[in-house]
Amino acid sequence: MGFTRLLLLAAAAQNALAIGFSTYTIIFEGQDHTAIIDDFNTLAQNYGSQGVSVIPRVCYQTPGTQDITTEPDTSVLFPEVTQFAQVFEDASSTINIPVIQAGFLGQWGEWHDGQYCQNQGTADTTADLAIKKQVVDTLLGSGLKVAMRYPSDHSAIYNGSRTVTLHDDCIFDGGLTGYDGGTFPSDDRQTWVDYTIQVAGGNTFGGEGCNNAGDANYDWSDYTDVCGDNGIITYINQMEIAYMNWETPGPFAAMIEDSSQATCVANIKAALASHN
Repeated sequence: MGFTRLLLLAAAAQNALAIGFSTYTIIFEGQDHTAIIDDFNTLAQNYGSQGVSVIPRVCYQTPGTQDITTEPDTSVLFPEVTQFAQVFEDASSTINIPVIQAGFLGQWGEWHDGQYCQNQGTADTTADLAIKKQVVDTLLGSGLKVAMRYPSDHSAIYNGSRTVTLHDDCIFDGGLTGYDGGTFPSDDRQTWVDYTIQVAGGNTFGGEGCNNAGDANYDWSDYTDVCGDNGIITYINQMEIAYMNWETPGPFAAMIEDSSQATCVANIKAALASHN
């Protein structure tokens, strides 16, 4: 695959340009979503005809503010998951959707700090795991591939199946041996790295780098290291990562746009393109 961009498609907003390869669809809970669905469909049709793909994720915003919020009660949540699963299924006839990021739960749909995702994996409650499963199973009903955020949730619910893949929103946060901002539990990192490769490696696995969570100690501005033997290309190949949002973190975006780093950028693109 390759590089992606993260653009926002927001309710009650002008969305004429707000679609790229990787898109958040931001909705207000329990409200009429006709306008944002129409925007999504129009943009999917326009960009799909140009060979652009989209990786959608839904998250929630507090009406009247710019604040991203967490999921509503299941009485509202489940019907909205069902609605957008159908939206994405219908849109897939006009634009390529390689994977849906499960979304809906937690801040930015990243499955943390929401009422049904206070913990991950077996540390979470049976009830919350059932809710997580229903979200993913409903999205799978679209016939499209679905990616969960945390390998420990995946293990607790799907136990090694590659039918559901993963995405990582904190790639390389701590460098080659880091914990990716809590993606891999620090008390058993290698087990979860191995599990991630088992279920997601070469299975439309990707996401974005970060430098502001968990073990955020990697210096993305050290281009020699980023492009070196212990840098991002090695990690892409180790984890079999197929796509990355090139705009985050900021120092990574600066490197991508730095013409003096063209060879490194081409090598990163080639590494991403070598994985499905």
